[in-house]
Amino acid sequence: MNKINTLTKIKSLYPSITNSEKQIADFILNKPEEIYRINISGLAGQANVSLPTVSRFAQRLGFNGFKDFKVALIRDIGVGFHFATEGLDSGSAEGIVRSVFGKEITNLQETLSNIDCKAVEETASLIMKSERVLLFSVSSSIPTTTDFAWKLSLAGFTCWQNPDVYSQVIMSQNSRKTDLALGVSFSGQSREVVECMRNARQNGVKTVCLTTFMDSPITRYSDIRLYSAPVKDLYQKIDLSSRIAHMVILDAVYLYILLKDKKRVSNYISKAEEELLTHRQQ
Repeated sequence: MNKINTLTKIKSLYPSITNSEKQIADFILNKPEEIYRINISGLAGQANVSLPTVSRFAQRLGFNGFKDFKVALIRDIGVGFHFATEGLDSGSAEGIVRSVFGKEITNLQETLSNIDCKAVEETASLIMKSERVLLFSVSSSIPTTTDFAWKLSLAGFTCWQNPDVYSQVIMSQNSRKTDLALGVSFSGQSREVVECMRNARQNGVKTVCLTTFMDSPITRYSDIRLYSAPVKDLYQKIDLSSRIAHMVILDAVYLYILLKDKKRVSNYISKAEEELLTHRQQ
């Protein structure tokens, strides 16, 4: 597993930390370069919190204390961690295009630097062993599961995906141990998706989540967790960058499956291509 970038981890844990800890996180995320010259007292003062709160914040991130946290953050900044540039030139189409592409590229690079490749491998293995793959999602995550279901179906896997949330809940209640449940949620807090994952797990189904935030509700019912990197704007409700990253992560899972089960999968894909070609010629 790759070591998660400190700033990435702060953003991933942001929804689950206390308000006082969020004050520390806001200061660091807005002014990461300040960590070079600031000590624990200075950070407490800038964030308007107590010294013990700073220590707890560092420990929540997995460090022994502020000193270890500071060293790690300086190291991460030193190896070229960059935020996406916001609003390069909002008055022109070229500026918007460059801004959007820059944000997407930055998010993908950050996701790549922190992705758990072992989790990708384990997810692919579970898909290959399962009788059915049940995909749960709502809102802006629906295109992600639709795309993945289509690709898996082409490769000969039995998938179930339905945008209707009530159908998803019923399917999760009727899930079997031979199934695999994969829930996709940007926030990790989508009530219906979390409910589906909980139902599936109670039925003995292996579960995989794809989300952006660590310690979010969906992770509590997931055997395997796949994460994309959060964007700079922590308050963005519908995040395009993370949706693109989610699709890319699932593409990696899909390609791993193709390579591991190349002969069988290639046969299914060839048949599907022949069928599609027949329809195009009509």
